[in-house]
Amino acid sequence: MNALTPGAGAPVRKDPLELALAAARALAGSSTADDGPLVALVAATCSRTHARAAALWRRDPQEGELVLLVPAREPPPRLQVGAGLVGRCALSGSMLLTTDLAEADDVTDVTLADREHDAHAGAALNLPLLAADGSVLGVLQLLHQQRAGFDADDVFVAQLLAAQGALTLQQAGYDSAGNAASTLRTEVEVARAIQRSTLPTEMPSVPGYDLHGHFQPATYAGGDMFDVVPLQLGVFLLLGDATGHGFGPALSAMEMQGMLRVAFRLGADLDQAYRHVNNQLTEDLPDDRFLTAFMGFLDAAAHTVRYHSAGQGPILHFHAADGRCEWHQPSTFPVGVLQLEQVPEAVTLSLASGDILALISDGLYERTDAHDAEFGPDRVGAVIRSGQHLPMATLCEQLLAAAEAFAGGVAAADDVTLVLVRRLPA
Repeated sequence: MNALTPGAGAPVRKDPLELALAAARALAGSSTADDGPLVALVAATCSRTHARAAALWRRDPQEGELVLLVPAREPPPRLQVGAGLVGRCALSGSMLLTTDLAEADDVTDVTLADREHDAHAGAALNLPLLAADGSVLGVLQLLHQQRAGFDADDVFVAQLLAAQGALTLQQAGYDSAGNAASTLRTEVEVARAIQRSTLPTEMPSVPGYDLHGHFQPATYAGGDMFDVVPLQLGVFLLLGDATGHGFGPALSAMEMQGMLRVAFRLGADLDQAYRHVNNQLTEDLPDDRFLTAFMGFLDAAAHTVRYHSAGQGPILHFHAADGRCEWHQPSTFPVGVLQLEQVPEAVTLSLASGDILALISDGLYERTDAHDAEFGPDRVGAVIRSGQHLPMATLCEQLLAAAEAFAGGVAAADDVTLVLVRRLPA
């Protein structure tokens, strides 16, 4: 494990992906119908944002007041909606970031939530807890010891935990509508938000290349995922597919993505990262769960891609020179199936001018029509051949449209994920 040990004194900064995974684990574990999950959520918020204190306020719609639930006080303090920072947040239904409490006019709520510190010192972050219909259920309040103490990552994870706080309030019986369907909608919306937050929001700019990634879940959250990110070893390309659909497989896919990111940041090469992540997931996953994954690095200077394809295939290499589609089968078995002492030799392919590497999950290949016929590799290859000169984002749209037209109205039964890489002509 020495390859995964950072240098002495080197700071290891968590990126938003790891923070989102932490929020996802909180979501998976909070189902008890009492105040225990609320206390745990507030504690997790403090630890993950380095806040000096945090509080959770519930909105009482009948009285038009906010009631402090965590930390517990007897009797619970109450504030009118609109009073203090937390009241202003509840009234607007929007996040309120106060970078310097010394400049705030009304900090009554801060005094009630944190009795151990000066209410006029530091910063405050207030986030509304929103139901599926947009109504405000309460407010998650974070207090920092320093002015401007909350950075972008703190805000990011706080927003995810605020979404979890809304769900937890409803599960604890504080949903004013008392509607189970509303709670379910909130749950899947939170799951979808967490999963989408781990996907790249834009493609990296790589000289001489056009890259595009797309994720389309069959349900609110899916077992597919992808990553395209420049790292020291090159441009990291990942396409993963966890068995099953829904939030459980989505969490497995995010877990693998996060573990690979951490491994590379701590100095592992492709083979080491694959082996360590595979072995860890073999221990963690149930016997009936595994993931297929393509993981590799694009060397944009050498125009090569070195990869392991763990049960993921076929991999399409379109050769622009002769219009030929070359299909590569998986190079090893899926992730999480068997412990590895050594890894098989990685595959290296070369991209000539105009060539396209297409990583596509089986949801596209296996898209069926009313007669149960599959869209299949031949149709995928034909679309890529005809659209080889298009921007990869446009080619992706054409592939999805062609599969949709082929299905003839039959709904997709599986997630569809694509990563397209084209070497631009010189």
